[in-house]
Amino acid sequence: MLEGNVVDVTIADGLIRSVEKSKVEGGTAVEENGFPLSTFHFPLTVFPGLCNMHSHAPMTLFRGLGDDQPLDVWLNDYIWPAEQKLTDELVYEGTLQACREMLASGTTAFNDMYFRIPAMVQAVRDSGIRAMLGPTFFGDADECLNGKMLECLSACAGNTQTIKQSNNQAIFYSIAPHSIYTVTEKGLRRCADACADLHLPMHIHMSETQKEVDDCLREHGCRPWEWLDKLGILDKLGENIIAAHCLHLSDNEIKLIGDHHITCVHCPNSNLKLGSGYRFLMLELLEAGARVTLGTDGSASSNNLDMIEVMKTAALLQKGWRGDPTVVPAEQILKIATLGHSIAPGQPACIFLSTAKSLSDLVYASHGDSVAMTIVDGKIAYRK
Repeated sequence: MLEGNVVDVTIADGLIRSVEKSKVEGGTAVEENGFPLSTFHFPLTVFPGLCNMHSHAPMTLFRGLGDDQPLDVWLNDYIWPAEQKLTDELVYEGTLQACREMLASGTTAFNDMYFRIPAMVQAVRDSGIRAMLGPTFFGDADECLNGKMLECLSACAGNTQTIKQSNNQAIFYSIAPHSIYTVTEKGLRRCADACADLHLPMHIHMSETQKEVDDCLREHGCRPWEWLDKLGILDKLGENIIAAHCLHLSDNEIKLIGDHHITCVHCPNSNLKLGSGYRFLMLELLEAGARVTLGTDGSASSNNLDMIEVMKTAALLQKGWRGDPTVVPAEQILKIATLGHSIAPGQPACIFLSTAKSLSDLVYASHGDSVAMTIVDGKIAYRK
């Protein structure tokens, strides 16, 4: 709103109340009720908080495990065997480390799918970040039957929708069938029914590799999104579907995704490292009516949780494979990475302060270590 100006940002009750030109120059001060909390002897730029829309937070424990392997080998030979050894204590520690990393690089909210959700909830509470957490299901997803899902989420949260703590922190929930190749038709239907019954979103991996598409064509006679459509899941859930990756899409699939206003999460660093692909059809999806967001994926495949780095990679990939430097400018990629939030009155007080001198500097010349402070719901959650 006042780009290029020195401003005073007033926060109250978890919201930005005012943004006004400041009479003070030369430094940055953070105060509460007139009392200084932090002083930086250099100017900082304020940006809306970043939203990491696809992660597996506890996988900070597996960083570097199975590097340089294709997705199916990486999952079957390295990750899934290691996950069998996880305990609540390990999941808590891995999640807490992830939360701290995200806060230290300007992320104020993340969307996650994993296991042992109660341990993750505790880590999120202890860190001060915002999160949507989805228990992950495989096979027939038996836990979605006979009220077991409600029991599972109630055990995590005390309710099935959201927690509001005294510090105004929010934790939300989803249901997360892993993918169409690890969850059966019965399991996918059960998860979709549970989402509809509990008014929760579905979080799922979709169209991540060409192998996934080829296998679906062989087994079901159609492509992955067409398979979900045949099962009635797109009509049942519509815009309440959050789909990670969405790399290998046909024109018909793009139309299905757009017609149902589904959220697609682009995870460029993970896709590049696993060799899954790079031609994410961002502009086509947006034009069709889909919502496009960004994510890091887990630390074992990205291998970090730096959303500032993700912004640069995503923007440069679009320019590169399209041969057009004008597409996806810095302003657009920041809007995508923040879910459209801005530094303006009435917006959530989820922001970060950076040594980046401009938006261009943030997107094209910075990393997470440029972040000096992160504020979530009006509370300081990280300071350098």
